[in-house]
Amino acid sequence: MATQGKHSPFTFKVMTYSAGIFLVAWAAMKLLDTYFDLTLSADTTGWLLGFWDWLWLETPMPNWSLLMIIAILISTLSVAIYYARITDGAYGELHDLERKIYKKNNPQFPQLTDDQTLLMEALAYHASFRKIANLNSVCKLVSLSTSEVEAGLKQLQVKRLVKQNVTRGTFGSTTFELTLAGKDYALERLDLT
Repeated sequence: MATQGKHSPFTFKVMTYSAGIFLVAWAAMKLLDTYFDLTLSADTTGWLLGFWDWLWLETPMPNWSLLMIIAILISTLSVAIYYARITDGAYGELHDLERKIYKKNNPQFPQLTDDQTLLMEALAYHASFRKIANLNSVCKLVSLSTSEVEAGLKQLQVKRLVKQNVTRGTFGSTTFELTLAGKDYALERLDLT
């Protein structure tokens, strides 16, 4: 699906490169013969005529047919390797794109509002630096009022992405941390690296 409009330029490239190499070789031979008085073109012509005679030798299996079979096998193998490499990369990229789309639309994670996403990022920040997240530190990070942060954290608790730890006593405090589902959500959705 992703490669539907993409055509393989394999045949055109091969023809263009082959013609270019032939023309450059011919021009180089002519220039060398003209300016340096070399016998490249005579030697090459003699070699090609000898090769032509060898191709038409009468043997039980003509030499030209043997060369054609070898050329067909080599070209088939080359094309198979070329397309195997191309499709392997394309399917890998396609698989990655499908996986990202699936994870984005995966219903295992609930949809969050912008404030809830900010709160999740703040709690993930605290977790990544191993800091304790209390109400004041979260409020400072997200620049929301205390009541908005409390409401958002309660909604995240209902969605089971955040848990609240309350300690009693002289130095009692309320802290918040991500649950396992909240950590998974943060890793998948928030691109924390």
